[in-house]
Amino acid sequence: MNTDEVTDAMTVQDPPPPATEPDAAAPARRGPTLEMVSSVATVVAFGVVFVVFAVWLGTEFYDVTRLSFDASRSAPQLVLAVAVAVCLSGHQFDFSVAAVATGACFMSVGLFVNNGWSMPLALLAAVVAGALAGLVNGLLVTRLRVSAFIATLGTSGLVAGLGVAYSAGTVVGPTPDSGPLPDWFSGAGSIGDFQNKVPLVVGLVVVAAVVLSALISLDQRFPGPDRLRPARTIGLVVVTALLVLGGWALGVPREMDWMIVFVVALAVVAWTVMKYTSLGQAVYAVGGSPKAASFAGIRTDRVWLCLFVFSGAIAAVAGCLIASTQGSAAPGVADPLLLPAYAGAFLSTVIISRGRFHIWGTVAGSLALVYVTDGLVVGGVPYTWTQVINGAVLIVTVALSTILQRRPGR
Repeated sequence: MNTDEVTDAMTVQDPPPPATEPDAAAPARRGPTLEMVSSVATVVAFGVVFVVFAVWLGTEFYDVTRLSFDASRSAPQLVLAVAVAVCLSGHQFDFSVAAVATGACFMSVGLFVNNGWSMPLALLAAVVAGALAGLVNGLLVTRLRVSAFIATLGTSGLVAGLGVAYSAGTVVGPTPDSGPLPDWFSGAGSIGDFQNKVPLVVGLVVVAAVVLSALISLDQRFPGPDRLRPARTIGLVVVTALLVLGGWALGVPREMDWMIVFVVALAVVAWTVMKYTSLGQAVYAVGGSPKAASFAGIRTDRVWLCLFVFSGAIAAVAGCLIASTQGSAAPGVADPLLLPAYAGAFLSTVIISRGRFHIWGTVAGSLALVYVTDGLVVGGVPYTWTQVINGAVLIVTVALSTILQRRPGR
């Protein structure tokens, strides 16, 4: 049966309602939808928290340098959250991302220190290894029909075990024989050094890219009449310019380092692929309903395979960033990032979204979590409560996402 026959069959079995019914019922259904309410409620909830921080902590928390440092320090977590969101968009879990990031950290440092590889080659090998780990996950799920939960947990244990065996359970770092890591990669003045700021023009471009992408996402989530499209476009440009100027006045671009630029660049690429390419549309189709996507002619197994490969490669990039900031590799170094990465990804389903996973929503949610936990720590809450906060946020966002997924007409 071809696609046209499937469509005809579905039309016969489930006929659409008469054209007059929606028009008659339209006035009764006007008003905010459930996804609009959830998005606004989530933003308002975080807004209330940050207002409380303003009253409670004042400039002790609201300092541009401090907030920029928090974002830079959390760059590996944000990248790992993007890897998680990419896979979740296609209706699959990948619990191996933290172990893959740790393994990539070991490879990038170990190949340079112990094997004499050049750092660019070591980084490339680490990313390729991450993609191969994702390929293994994809083959287990698509060819052997192993549950993604079991397959990725197994791969996680395998990769983590290899890392421990390679390092003998110890930290791998520069030695007197190997010499220090390259100056551009780690240490003072490197891409991992918060004090190494980007040029002002680069910072302004980064702020503009973030603001414009977020505004485009909001505009597409809550579209207006087509006749107002030119005015809305002009409004997007004007608001973007005003926000960029506001950020410049506050000194935001001057406080940006290369880690922040890298995260934004990765997010822009991932968002563009997911939003404006046929692969991204296929991912969202499979994520919405694998069976319906298969009936429509989409090769779901191929989409899932690509997702796991992409997720593994992005997770490996997060591991390379950890190596850059720490200058060494340790067993389980990325494990604490797994829970907040999932919490940030699920937050995207209730931020500028319609119950779907979203790249910019993931970055915004992950960054909001970072600021919330940091604000509580500044206020005197022990740092050991961080995982409790992330776990609570994950539970709440999963519950809200489930409600949105089950809403009528989904």
